Amino acid sequence: RDSVTAQNIANVSTPGYTRQEAFFESSRAIDSRSGQIGTGVEITQIRRKIDQFVENEITQGESNYEQLQTKQGLLQRIEATFSDADGTGINQAFIDFFNAVQDLTTRPASRPERVVLLEQGKAIAQRFSAMNAQFQQIQKNTNGEIGAVIGDINRLSKEIANLNGEITQVELTGQPANDLRDQRQVRLNDLAKNIDVQIIENKEGMLTIFTGNGKVLVEGNQSMSLQGSEDPDNKAFVKILYNPGTGSTADITSFIKNGKLRAMLDVRDTLLPGYMDTLDRLAAGLVNEVNRQQRAGFGLDGSTGTDFFTPLAPTAIPSSKNTGTGAVALSVSSASSLTLDNYDLTISGGNYTLLNKTSGATATASYSDPTTFSFEGLQVTISGNVANGDTFRLSSHQGMAGKMGLTLSNPDQIAASSSAVALPGNNGNALLLSGIQELGIPSLGGATLQSYYASFAGDVGTRSQTAQRSLRVEEGIKSQRSLMREEISGVSLDEEMSNIIKFQRAYEAAARMIAVADEMLQTIIAMKR
Repeated sequence: RDSVTAQNIANVSTPGYTRQEAFFESSRAIDSRSGQIGTGVEITQIRRKIDQFVENEITQGESNYEQLQTKQGLLQRIEATFSDADGTGINQAFIDFFNAVQDLTTRPASRPERVVLLEQGKAIAQRFSAMNAQFQQIQKNTNGEIGAVIGDINRLSKEIANLNGEITQVELTGQPANDLRDQRQVRLNDLAKNIDVQIIENKEGMLTIFTGNGKVLVEGNQSMSLQGSEDPDNKAFVKILYNPGTGSTADITSFIKNGKLRAMLDVRDTLLPGYMDTLDRLAAGLVNEVNRQQRAGFGLDGSTGTDFFTPLAPTAIPSSKNTGTGAVALSVSSASSLTLDNYDLTISGGNYTLLNKTSGATATASYSDPTTFSFEGLQVTISGNVANGDTFRLSSHQGMAGKMGLTLSNPDQIAASSSAVALPGNNGNALLLSGIQELGIPSLGGATLQSYYASFAGDVGTRSQTAQRSLRVEEGIKSQRSLMREEISGVSLDEEMSNIIKFQRAYEAAARMIAVADEMLQTIIAMKR
């Protein structure tokens, strides 16, 4: 009993340690002529003071807490890319750019104002490119962290499987494997931080752990593994494969529901792509409107039909699952009709179907090599041997933020005039360029450029604040669970000290009894002499 108390005191600060208790029973009595005589007490069992329900709640709670904490941390990193507070963000770039356009309207023939406008055009393109690069870096870093988490999951699974075997070996001898069970529980909680788990314990004390659509991660003293594999349909980012060791694997990426891994997958594959698409759409809206108006005017040198920014370059990306060899080429047929939406082009039964993924609008017709058609400002050309089921992702704005730049380099070609005959002092087209700042742009849902950006930044800020609030709530719940466990399983130095005093008094009483018996024997021996 002293050893149990000493063990508790020694582990008062050990994470995951469960207080142990010694249970006493009277030892077997000795028969005598007067009746059975007691022989004292013996320790029959040393048990962990534990409530398994609370332990299970803590394990499941670790998944919730770690998912929220990871997501909140990633959202803070995303929010930091909106550096508008110090005047270096995109909103300030909009203001500076259109102020330069406004200055040009007052002096349309002045070269300094034209040079300034070109510089502000370069600056706004650089701001878009810089924010896009930051988003991409966060996405790349998150993808790398996913690989590290997979490694942690495999390591913890193997350690739990090994502990399963050790616990069974010990307990088959009739001894409780208290310390080993504590070690296993710590690793189980660490595993739950990374990925959602379901747990079953058999009568031998072994845990079977499931994850991702019921896949067995640990069974007895055997562990399965997860592995990362490049996904060709997702920028070659890691997808999560379950490997049972039989030579085949299963993609469980979409079946992971909780933990650090789920938060990283959500941010990498949903939030960040959505934000990057919004940024590309905003950049494309600016480029399309400014270029459209620039092409309508005349420069000081009489030039017309020129672009100010690098024009839109629509993209068509084939699915990695396509079995045909067909290709899709895109170009802008009508800048004023562009929706800046994303599209899916599908080949089925000898027909093609182009679907606007936002509005649901479609265009369908039979396919013959080649086929060219226009839809919502895009000219689409399908050619080659396409197969049934082939799909392509189409976009007129994808990647625009990263590719944004200036086509115009000669200040004299800035189209401030609305008429070739009114040069050099006409500012009619410059006024229309200036008006783009307050223009409700249909492809941006009728929002102005700055209000669209403000809504974008506001959405990121709101998500970050919501994640912080949710995390605080979960922290409170986690703290309550920890207190419940501490009350049941934690080591109290006051209680252990009380036990030491109690054991000391019992020892002193036993020693006194032995001393009295010795004195009586000495007296009897002396009397016989």
